[in-house]
Amino acid sequence: MPKNPRADETILHAATSSGTSLRTTVPAFAISQLGLKKGDVLRWEIDKEGNELFLKLRHIKKFNNKTK
Repeated sequence: MPKNPRADETILHAATSSGTSLRTTVPAFAISQLGLKKGDVLRWEIDKEGNELFLKLRHIKKFNNKTK
């Protein structure tokens, strides 16, 4: 997968070959600001104000590799 030259943009890819879901990468600046780790749970929300959409990304659960 080619790397995107802009750190604040991501490229959407098909999550599966047969579904309609898309997959993207969480940018490094968001990982750093939220203190994200592999396996953490995120909640995605979209708000619409006029002609603009705003994405809210909430870090709702830290992954604990000691929990089964």
